[in-house]
Amino acid sequence: MQTPAVLETPREAADRAFQDRIVDNAMMQRVHEARERGLYPYYAEQVPVGSNHVEIDGRRLLQLGSSNYLGLAADRRVWERVVSAVAENGTSCTSSRLLTGTRPLHHRLERRLAAFLGKPAALVFPTGYLANIGTIPALVGRHDAVFYDADAHACVYDGVVLSGATAHRFRHNDVDHLDELLAKSAAPRKLIVIDSLYSLNGDLAPLAEMVDVGDRHGAWMFLDDAHGIGVLGPGGRGLSAACDVTDRVPVIMGVFSKSFASTGGFIAGSADLIDHLRFNARSYLFSNAIAPAQAAAALASLEILEAEPDLPRRALDLAERARGRLRAMGWRCGGDGSQMVPIVIGDVMLAFRVTHALRDRGVNVSPAVWPGVPKGKDLLRIGFPPSLSETEFEQALLAFAKVAEAIPEARLADESRPKLRVAG
Repeated sequence: MQTPAVLETPREAADRAFQDRIVDNAMMQRVHEARERGLYPYYAEQVPVGSNHVEIDGRRLLQLGSSNYLGLAADRRVWERVVSAVAENGTSCTSSRLLTGTRPLHHRLERRLAAFLGKPAALVFPTGYLANIGTIPALVGRHDAVFYDADAHACVYDGVVLSGATAHRFRHNDVDHLDELLAKSAAPRKLIVIDSLYSLNGDLAPLAEMVDVGDRHGAWMFLDDAHGIGVLGPGGRGLSAACDVTDRVPVIMGVFSKSFASTGGFIAGSADLIDHLRFNARSYLFSNAIAPAQAAAALASLEILEAEPDLPRRALDLAERARGRLRAMGWRCGGDGSQMVPIVIGDVMLAFRVTHALRDRGVNVSPAVWPGVPKGKDLLRIGFPPSLSETEFEQALLAFAKVAEAIPEARLADESRPKLRVAG
């Protein structure tokens, strides 16, 4: 006699469906493979040790994998201001800025940022991500159009989706494609959103040309200058200042987590724009204010940058020196003209192998792999902050030289490299 089939309950069906989603997707397959091969590089506990080192699993490593572009994250002058801010204001504002969360530090920081960037006003958000996903929907809606670069940061894309505006994705840094798409749009409001410096491949946007195209078609420019402000342009005032188009860029976004030794983000623009965002940027309106310590760290870093305007040039010069030396070893580096030194590896597991090999030789870097980058463009994110001593700089380059000898396939051209199996 045949045993009757046991019917699946609705809850069991739900568990199976979600299990497929959270365990068997392509991303998690790659994670499992990396763990099985002993190559998984992420979420390692990193304990800062001094200005330029971290400790991971008891090993002291030179830190080249962060976005500490000016080397201010461990600057004692910043730390002292943070300690004072906590003593005077406590550890949290425990409220949104709208209600009881605004402190004098917030207004001082916003005024200094606006003056630094040559804009009438600025508004500080809890993170750069929240600045973008709040500001874009506050500017455009379902009857409008947004034109965004194919390589723009994830928070740009999320802001575009949340806005409900008609989305037009143009080819990376392709001014002609942007021009073509704008010409076809009859939307009452057209917003162009680009990064100034693309955080993975390290290339700069053709900002002046894009501003010209936007002006010709009656579009506003929204510049995500998260990776540019603090390093690019005169005194670190960003790409719009470098291109002399600040007055023609209505919306400039920046962050404190790169050059300003803190966390948080901001928007700079007209007084009317900033007043509008105070009441219409939902991610700002319904989030707690950044902590006094965060505001104090960002303000102290900005003041150091203003007092030491050679810091950006030192960061750019060190990156250029590193690129030249690394290329001579056979590494494929990008980032020309910026503080970034991305090394293209081209394969997920190979990028993880190189990361572990560098850690074994005393250097910590950050691998960026698909889907964070296009397939076949897996790379290492590397920075050389001006806080590095000459000895530390040479130590880092020696490690890269040793790894280049140990893993020569990481330096081969794409068409020459043996294909490695990658799950998913």
